Amino acid sequence: MSEEKEIIPESTAPVQPHPVSDRAAQRSPLRKIGCAAGVVIWVFILLIPCIFITLAVRYEITVDTGSAPDQRLRLWLIMESGQRGIGFSNASVQETDGQTCVQTDVHFFLWQGSADPVSFCQCYRRTPENWSLVDSDPGICTPAP
Repeated sequence: MSEEKEIIPESTAPVQPHPVSDRAAQRSPLRKIGCAAGVVIWVFILLIPCIFITLAVRYEITVDTGSAPDQRLRLWLIMESGQRGIGFSNASVQETDGQTCVQTDVHFFLWQGSADPVSFCQCYRRTPENWSLVDSDPGICTPAP
């Protein structure tokens, strides 16, 4: 009896590990974070035309940031005869003595005309049915003594 060697065709031969796949397993977490940050930045860049199209059609974009009245982020288009540009407002909340004060800061980015940043404060009291305006002042909210 003669011993026969089993011949395995190359297509079914066991695959040897490839050095490139070993490198992929050894990638640093910092590289993965960098790739994720790059994807987030790229998506944001792709959304910029959508923001401008929405502003051109609706003239403003608002996003509620809380349950208090007028607590929202707002971006709007300014198209006045002496001023042209974009307005941006952001609201923050302060709770004092049963009142909720909403501090709104407004900034203007104008390419025609000029405007200074503005801040104003509106204080509300919550009733079971709704919110009622207690006080409205230009400037920064100051806690009641």
